[in-house]
Amino acid sequence: MSPLLRGDFVELGLSVPTDYLTKWASDQVAATQGRESRLEMRGIGAPYLSNLRELIGVVGKRQRELGQSQELPPQAGALAERIRVEALAYWREAKRLAQVAFASEPDVLAKFRTGVQTGLLILNLVRELESMVALLHEHSAQFSRLGANEGFIARGETLIHRLKEVKINLDAACRELPEGAQQQCHDKGLLYDRTRLLVRVGRLEFHLDPAQAAHFNFTLIRRDRGTSTAARLNPSRGN
Repeated sequence: MSPLLRGDFVELGLSVPTDYLTKWASDQVAATQGRESRLEMRGIGAPYLSNLRELIGVVGKRQRELGQSQELPPQAGALAERIRVEALAYWREAKRLAQVAFASEPDVLAKFRTGVQTGLLILNLVRELESMVALLHEHSAQFSRLGANEGFIARGETLIHRLKEVKINLDAACRELPEGAQQQCHDKGLLYDRTRLLVRVGRLEFHLDPAQAAHFNFTLIRRDRGTSTAARLNPSRGN
């Protein structure tokens, strides 16, 4: 995985409301209590958690100084989020279709990366959609039997174009943000990324104990925001 750039952190920060982010991060830090020794063996020790607590404080304090007006994303950000949610729904639907179409062909199904989850960054979703649409073309005969015809594939291509377009506009809007707001978005993105690592490590360490692993989660933060539009398919014949 490539390291994130400053612009990536800013985009991540724009994608999550501050109150949800700080509450989620605080809850995940609290989940480490009584589990510190095991997490430390995975690289999540006292210094990491201390830095995370400090970052939560910095983000919360700056948000109070900036005021609620700075919490609202620029228009380009709101539009990008709506398109991202729609594209994400399409991608998930395409993966579900692939699981049906190639349930008995694991080698083919593996190409569709059905177990992969994409995060909040738009370009990551673009890459996944481009791969998916190419596979939809390659196996169009199998998908058409499930109602995913040329129109469905064309919709995927349209979403790729729209994602690229809104990404360009979002980057431009981010560059126009006041310096303080830019730094806040960066630090929010950093907080999201570091807390995400904590969740992943916690789940890894306690994967044999589901009750403990459940304490490390994305429940509060990963709520699809914007207007979610499920992929539209022509009804297939029969059940």
